[in-house]
Amino acid sequence: MFTTRDVALIAILAALGGVVSVPVGYAGNLLGAVPLLPFGTGQLLSGVHVLWIVLAGLLVRRRGAAAATGALKGLVELTLFSFHGSLILPIAIAEGLVAEASLLILGRGAGLRAYVAGGLSASSNVLVLRLLVFQGLPWQVVAFMWTLSFASGALLTGYLGTRVARVLEKRLGS
Repeated sequence: MFTTRDVALIAILAALGGVVSVPVGYAGNLLGAVPLLPFGTGQLLSGVHVLWIVLAGLLVRRRGAAAATGALKGLVELTLFSFHGSLILPIAIAEGLVAEASLLILGRGAGLRAYVAGGLSASSNVLVLRLLVFQGLPWQVVAFMWTLSFASGALLTGYLGTRVARVLEKRLGS
């Protein structure tokens, strides 16, 4: 069971994540339009999308927190007109489920666990896009996009998530 505090944290982080992810998604799409950059370069920003999901998993420390945050974040993005359209729901749900599974397997402490959970969660969007949109995309391009996305998730989400979680735990008294 989630406490009221847990539900509030999940809702706040999902809302923040959805609000931030919409312009970040458009910025990533804009990166893809730069002629000198290869297809999939927008995945460099994918770590920003899952920061909020992993942060919820680190702060709430209950089973289902990251998954619930991912699903709710997807709904927020959908209502704010993400450039992915309705495809954002399966993407956000997959990111939440992968983050949840990673944190369940590795543990909910910050540090290396957050880096791995962030990387795997961020890169899950590439697999969802491959399954639902880019079926004909060569595996080399998918591998390139997955690698960029994993690195972004590991670095942005792992580093920022760990730092923010430590600050918030001190402030919130967790």
